[in-house]
Amino acid sequence: MTRQEVIKAARKLYSVPGYAQTTVGNIAYEARVSPATVYAQCGGKEGLLRTLMDIWTTSPTVGRIISDAAAANTGRTKLETLAAGYAAHAAEAGDIMRIVERAAPSSPAAQQFLDVADERHIEALETIAEGIADNGDLADEVSVQDAAKIIFFHFRNPQFALAVETFGWGVDRATQWLVDRVAATILKG
Repeated sequence: MTRQEVIKAARKLYSVPGYAQTTVGNIAYEARVSPATVYAQCGGKEGLLRTLMDIWTTSPTVGRIISDAAAANTGRTKLETLAAGYAAHAAEAGDIMRIVERAAPSSPAAQQFLDVADERHIEALETIAEGIADNGDLADEVSVQDAAKIIFFHFRNPQFALAVETFGWGVDRATQWLVDRVAATILKG
């Protein structure tokens, strides 16, 4: 219970005011524990960031997205399944994604965590792109690796958040627009 309260406090404070501005003392105060407990339970600020990163990257939603997209019958359906999964994952862990993305420029540990997440992400997308190629739906001039990078570029959280929040398109419109752009680029016409 104490560990979960500490994680919850860190997640809240790393979102606002931010990772760099948050101290172990702030987290301890928010969680109503001592700073020593924060270190013992979670390894301090960096350990908490790592814990949040694991929540983001090892969520059961991630596995479901990959398996559902792999099981889809056509390239377009695989992209639509991926897009729906990205929307669900953003609803579940979008705040953590933003925490790590914002912390990365000033925190080598956060940058390292983000690099690992991006590697995992692209590897998973290469598996999906291979499935699109195996179906015969991948455009002839697009390699599996390039298809994965194009999907990654368009669907990753900053672009999704930009379309949903900044442009004000909402989840459905943003998801459809991203699917249409990626499909036009990587699928056979």
